[in-house]
Amino acid sequence: MKTRRNSFTGFTLIEVMVALTLLTIVLGAVYSSFFSVQRAAERFDTISLKYHEIRTTLDIMRREIESALLKNHKDKDEEKPKATFVIKDRDMFGKNTSSLDFTSYSFKGSRLNSIAYYVKAKEKTLNLNKTEKPAIIESKGYSMEVIEEIESFTIETLFNNKWVKTWDTANTDKLPEMLKISIEFNDNGKMVTLSEYARPRVGSQL
Repeated sequence: MKTRRNSFTGFTLIEVMVALTLLTIVLGAVYSSFFSVQRAAERFDTISLKYHEIRTTLDIMRREIESALLKNHKDKDEEKPKATFVIKDRDMFGKNTSSLDFTSYSFKGSRLNSIAYYVKAKEKTLNLNKTEKPAIIESKGYSMEVIEEIESFTIETLFNNKWVKTWDTANTDKLPEMLKISIEFNDNGKMVTLSEYARPRVGSQL
């Protein structure tokens, strides 16, 4: 009677090394894809937050500007609170950095406030800042960074059918008819500008 011998063959060292090499390549590709997706998601969250911050800020500015008030400069009653509307055209690092000072009823309540928006440089980046304090009572109010790392902040007003970048109620004795507020920022190498239009209460006075 013949017996059949079972022969068992194992993997050679070369085959094991080739298998480990292929496994390493596959795992490396999987991890690389995972981290790439994770970084893309983080960048998306950061940019989405930037869009949200800018749109929210523009909406707040629009509502504040639409509630702006102006003191009649011909009125000699110095006991009345000073209320002006001033736009200045500035340049910082070759970029537009407008500033806006005005008096308005805060959108959060009925209190009359002196409000200022302006750009400050911080470690070679531009940040949009806001200062707000009561217009009638003496108070320091508060200052805060509204948006970090912007490319430019531009305020223009319509005057004689042209957009101009300066305004001072001490000279015009009236509020501007319409304003265009623009904030430019870097979206992963692409420059994006978001804008909002606002119409002050023309003719309103304290």
